[in-house]
Amino acid sequence: MNSRVIEFRLACAAFALLAVLMVAWPEIDLAVSSTFYFPMGQWQSPTDGTFRSLAYKGLPRLGQALLLALVSLLALSFAPRLNWLKSRRVGIAFLLASALLGPVLLVDYSLKGHFGRARPSQVEQFGGSSQFTPAFVPSDQCKGNCSFVSGHVATAAFIMAFGWLGSPRTRRRWLLAGLAGAGYFAWVRMSAGGHFLSDTIFAWFATYFSLWLTEWLFRRQKWLP
Repeated sequence: MNSRVIEFRLACAAFALLAVLMVAWPEIDLAVSSTFYFPMGQWQSPTDGTFRSLAYKGLPRLGQALLLALVSLLALSFAPRLNWLKSRRVGIAFLLASALLGPVLLVDYSLKGHFGRARPSQVEQFGGSSQFTPAFVPSDQCKGNCSFVSGHVATAAFIMAFGWLGSPRTRRRWLLAGLAGAGYFAWVRMSAGGHFLSDTIFAWFATYFSLWLTEWLFRRQKWLP
């Protein structure tokens, strides 16, 4: 069986298992967040000062710069004298489409805007005034830019896209890089009270499945072999 088919099936099984686990036992989220919360009402935040500027504020700016660069490269690929870009047009278009479909549309404009889940620092268990709600359960505890799912983690996970269409070995390397980047920003955001564990886990899956959907659409249009 193709290694990519095995990977996809394992990812679907892991997603289903984790989704059932987090919905059936939502106290897992509270337990994990409590390890970063001090009784005096402070979070064990590693995002103060310079670190906060680089990690918290820097990643969204990097994502915006990547989108701008991809749009520019795609436009330049139609220039008559830039044949080296023309040969890479499909790859550039794939990266741009998957970035827009995943971290931008699915995460920022759909999930974060419609589930209404309050962040850890906003719920009653950690000194806030909002009610805690499990993952995948719509609520009215947040009006916008809510907790489910993490935009930072979804953006960091997008690293895997750069090896998505490569050889199995290249794909695995970039997939591991995407896991590492997502794991790092999951720690950054959870330790600051910005996200629950489930917010970070399913942010990675949101990016992962959006890449599969983009590839399926490209192959259906015969833009990829």
